[in-house]
Amino acid sequence: MNNADLAAMHQARLDRGREERSTFKMHDTDIVIVEEHGRCLGSSAWASSYALARFLEGWDVESYLPKGFTCMELGCGVGLPGICAAMLGASSVELTDKEEALPIAQANVAANKLSSLVEVRELDWAESPLTTTYDLVLAADVVYEVKCHQPLLRALLGSTKPGSIVLVAYKQRVASDGDFWKEVAAEFSMELAWCSHPGELPPALEG
Repeated sequence: MNNADLAAMHQARLDRGREERSTFKMHDTDIVIVEEHGRCLGSSAWASSYALARFLEGWDVESYLPKGFTCMELGCGVGLPGICAAMLGASSVELTDKEEALPIAQANVAANKLSSLVEVRELDWAESPLTTTYDLVLAADVVYEVKCHQPLLRALLGSTKPGSIVLVAYKQRVASDGDFWKEVAAEFSMELAWCSHPGELPPALEG
């Protein structure tokens, strides 16, 4: 899928109307998802966000993270993966995005009654260097523009420490994405956790 396809999907959502509520079932809990189609790209829930949330549901959190782990989601949009992390035992979760996406993230936190555990704050990777580290860093569908690659890598490096885990849900749209993953592989120990379309990955993610 390229950026033109992404724009077409976004337009289709605009045509359906502005606000939509749905639920995502994680174990025995219904997570409320509030979307405001047309506010910005981040105000709709995209496929990678659902994929990352579903991966978290089946992930053995206790084997990989300390009890009461800390978590941040980069480019959170509606914040579904971060909300899932909060329900899986995180002691604190930060949902971060540009200013335009913050209202929808806040609406989702409120809809799931998680205001005491989940903080929503503005973060522009290009403007705000990260100095706080987290046990778990999440990101879904954030690798879609070349201009974002270097700021995203800096954000990942600034928000992690030895032992941190980064989970990124990703859909390849342009060939240059492969260069980004090569740079990530040079800085992090990286492995492919799950792939819905084997054989359609940049070389750095194959194997």
